[in-house]
Amino acid sequence: MRILIIFHNVSKTYPNNEMGVENVSLEIKDGDFVFLVGQTGSGKSTLINLLTGELKPTTGDIIVNNLSLGSLNHKDFPYYRRLLGIINYDCLLIEHKTIYQNLEIPMLATGHSSKSIRESIPLALGLVGMSKKMYDYPSNLSGGETFKVLMARAVINNPKIIIADEPTAHLDYDSSLDIMSLFNEINQLGITIIIATHAKEFVDIMKKRVITMQNGKVLGDVSKGKYGWII
Repeated sequence: MRILIIFHNVSKTYPNNEMGVENVSLEIKDGDFVFLVGQTGSGKSTLINLLTGELKPTTGDIIVNNLSLGSLNHKDFPYYRRLLGIINYDCLLIEHKTIYQNLEIPMLATGHSSKSIRESIPLALGLVGMSKKMYDYPSNLSGGETFKVLMARAVINNPKIIIADEPTAHLDYDSSLDIMSLFNEINQLGITIIIATHAKEFVDIMKKRVITMQNGKVLGDVSKGKYGWII
């Protein structure tokens, strides 16, 4: 597999001089499934925000799909974001719009035709087992169902990378297990998955690549690892 993401000696220092990440170098291959683990404040969210472009590194370079993020100008950035499907609870569904309309919005924003929208939305909802909820409103969904729709929205524009920050934080065990199984199915389609999580039990069950962060540094990087493995 080709290398899709490169962090080369990346550091991020916040205005209060707090170090977010320090001298991080790592590579993620196309189609990889990666868990980012570590205690709160270890640097997981900083690493994700650097990857999404929400933050810029203080030093170092980040290259994604042969694009150097440091060289992207304002007009190039929307093109880069199309490579990403981002899932977090800060970007919730619009309550007064149906599930179909919520998924329609990102497709309209990226210039898809009406025909493409009509075909793609049922496919995305079918992928996560939510076809029957297409015309429901978000208030009618459970927490697990809501997250499945967030997953469908993330894949609707055929991203190369799915990024999720603490995806099981608000879900019960059964719903969390269901969500992790769906991430695995999406990964089987060739989409790279990057998940920041504290959910030790699911990291251990999945046996994917585990990158452990501590004090802004990569402490461990283990293929088919478990939570906390650093060898």
